Parts: sequence; structure tokens; C-alpha cells
Amino acid sequence: MRCEDVQDALSARLDGEAPPPGVDGDAVDTHVAGCVACSAFATGAAAQMRGLRVRPADPVPDLTTSILAATRSARPQPVREWARYALFAVAATQLVLAVPAVLFGSDPGASIHAARELGSFDIAVGVGLLWAAWQPRRAAGLLPFAVALAGALLLTALLDVVGDDAPILGESKHVLELAGLALLWALAHPPRPVDHHGTTAVMAA
Repeated sequence: MRCEDVQDALSARLDGEAPPPGVDGDAVDTHVAGCVACSAFATGAAAQMRGLRVRPADPVPDLTTSILAATRSARPQPVREWARYALFAVAATQLVLAVPAVLFGSDPGASIHAARELGSFDIAVGVGLLWAAWQPRRAAGLLPFAVALAGALLLTALLDVVGDDAPILGESKHVLELAGLALLWALAHPPRPVDHHGTTAVMAA
């Protein structure tokens, strides 16, 4: 039996395959026992196969911290329910106060056209606040608008009161916009969840 045939049979045996046609397994073992080259081949091939099967696993980075952080951030954040109901009340009041201006053009110190435009703007604000009360996760998107609106109204109210262009009581209606801003902020920044040990859990950024 040729060494090439024996070594092919040994390779097939290590791979779990049948020996080549015409090669008997017992004859292969007998040849290996008496052939130095084939014996060395069998020993080396077996060692190589064993090394491939039991070689150390490739090092991988420890992703435990990032996975746990992603899991925590994926959890639904708690919602301040009181802020939702309060925002709903503010939005409903805003809409009720805007109806006369839109339908009848009644707004002290403004023409009918200007009153209706202001009323339409107030309705838009009220609808936005209602949407945030219904879908609290949308509150953060309305914050830039609410901050700009409340800031501009507060500045113009101060200028008008200082310049005697408007009475203080007449500007008190803008308290609704300030209240809406505060409630939107409360909804956009929910409280951090507390774990079972009573400590505040760290939320992923």
C-alpha cells in the first residue's frame, strides 16, 4: 500500500469520512504501525485537528455595560400624570378663550381682523398643548416653540406695562402660556425611575 493512499485515508478518517475506494482500514493501521513517515503524519494530523477544535476563543470586547445601558434607555420613561392633566386644562382654557376672538373678532384693543388672527394663533397653541398632553413623548418637540413664545410674550408684556400701553390685568392672560411652558418642561423631563433599593437609577444619555 502506498504512503499517499494511507495518508489520504488518515485525513478522511480525521474528517469523519469513509476511506478512499479500495483502501481497507485495518490495512491502513498495519501500514502506519510499520511506516515511520505515515506514523509521523498520523500523529501530526491528529495534533493539528485537536488544536483546531480546542483552540482558545478569539478575544471579544465586554459589551455588558453598553447592553445594559441600552436596555435601560429602551424602557418606557415614567410620566408625570399630574402634568398631563394640568396641561390638558391649560390647553382647554386656551381654546375656550380663543373662540370669541375667532368667531366674533372680539379682542380689546385689536381690530376684528387682528383679533381673529390672534384667536387663530391661540387655537393653534391650544391644539399643540392638547397633543402634548395626549402624547407626552411629543412634549420635548414643542419646548423650543413654547420657550420662544413665552419669552416673547413676557418681554412685550413688560414693555407695554412699563410704557402704559396696556394694563397689568390685561396682560395676565399670558399666564396661560407660561403655565403651558412649565408643564411641557415637566413632561419633557420625566422623573428618573427608582430601583428596589430606593436609589435613583442612572438613565443612559
